[in-house]
Amino acid sequence: MIEHDVFLPTSLPVLCVGITVMLAATAWRRSTNRSFLTGLATLLLALVFVGHHTGTARDNGDSLFIQDQWANYTAILIMFSSMCILLISWRNDANDRTTSLVDEYPLLCMLGTLGALTMVFSANYMPFFLGLEILGVSLMGLVTFRHRPVMPGYEAAMKYLILSGVSSAILLFGVGLAYGVTGSLRFMPPATTGDIYPALPVAATIMILIGMFFKLSAVPFHMWLLDVMEGAPVPVAAFLAVVSKIAIFSSLIRYFGTGNQPPFLNDILYVVIILTIMGGNLLALRQTSLTRLLACSSIAHVGYLLIAFLCPGRLQSGAITIYLLAYTASTLGVFATIAAFATPDGSDGAVIAQWKGLFFTRPFLASSMSLMLLSLAGIPPGIGFFAKFEIAATGVEYQRNLLLGVLIIGSIIGLYYYLNIIRVMMSAPSLPSASLNRHIRPELMALVIVLTIIVVIGGLFPARALHPLLPVSAIPSDTEAEMTMR
Repeated sequence: MIEHDVFLPTSLPVLCVGITVMLAATAWRRSTNRSFLTGLATLLLALVFVGHHTGTARDNGDSLFIQDQWANYTAILIMFSSMCILLISWRNDANDRTTSLVDEYPLLCMLGTLGALTMVFSANYMPFFLGLEILGVSLMGLVTFRHRPVMPGYEAAMKYLILSGVSSAILLFGVGLAYGVTGSLRFMPPATTGDIYPALPVAATIMILIGMFFKLSAVPFHMWLLDVMEGAPVPVAAFLAVVSKIAIFSSLIRYFGTGNQPPFLNDILYVVIILTIMGGNLLALRQTSLTRLLACSSIAHVGYLLIAFLCPGRLQSGAITIYLLAYTASTLGVFATIAAFATPDGSDGAVIAQWKGLFFTRPFLASSMSLMLLSLAGIPPGIGFFAKFEIAATGVEYQRNLLLGVLIIGSIIGLYYYLNIIRVMMSAPSLPSASLNRHIRPELMALVIVLTIIVVIGGLFPARALHPLLPVSAIPSDTEAEMTMR
């Protein structure tokens, strides 16, 4: 695997230039359609340059960014997800001020994407924390974009502001302790030295881990996600569930690597994984809102990913990469279907009971939605089946029998509430639903088709789907990262 300490990955300045153009164009003359087109063009151009970089880093190991196949892969997922979310958000209702978005919406989406990419490419605490705050501040603004007389968006943004600020403060305190122990801002756990009391590096690592768990919404740090996703517009909920999770999990892998992890990390992860899988799935059983159910589902999927993170080995890289692809495509497909029937204020399409009879009114969308849900549940023919199988294989390789049992129980619980949604869609409608008969925008229909193809092709040919993207050794080990930093 080839890794490079780089001066600056090219995708970051491309996004910065695109955001600057959007700002200048908005100051000259407002046009929501132009802002969305500029954002999509910028993301497409950044995708083209994802493997390139400008300049080389100094030889003293103090580089700010690193570019390897793991960073490139997660950056591709983030930019593809952001493009999908912009398409989901795009409304051609410019003449209706109660339903149309404004230029600030795609601008905040682009800023959030820039923050996520900065985290993915970070080899230093400074760009990591800067990207984390850019992503967080952008999400605070995006959560409030809900045009309705009540104020769930403002309440959700306030909850996110307070809890995100607390978690960022804990993480930053841990970074300060890590710098005090090592005297370096390299993005890796602090090592214990002979003249430093061992409690300091342990405390620093635990505080940084807690900050990341808050952002990942792992149990017991999940309390904010359900309310924030319910209060946010549907595309912003998708951004929270997909883009921010990929960025944080990628940084978690980068920080701890895949080998020589601190001994106390295993005990912490054992507890967090069990609580996250069981807590997310059990919470989902009580939900009547599809958005809140997907929030609980995303919590459970974080627990599944942490199983592979805890089991470094020859199967880990393939398990994590295919699971991230499966989760991204399936979750975006569900949110795209929700957005197809949601009103601009988000009042329709969020309650599960409103999906009754979708197979009778929109058979293709109902079939695509069912495929995405089955993929999230780990049922063939979706790519999620092989993704969850790979996660289980990593647990078998390391004989994590307790975690495998939790994985099976959580998957059974998840299958129940996923199948319940399909059952509602297959039920005969008692009354015709206006929301289910709404005109579907062509770009949204095209997006659902593309995501369905990805899920199906990935499920039928999982190795072929990932082989052009990534070799088996995509995730950096601690030894490789240390060699890169020298």
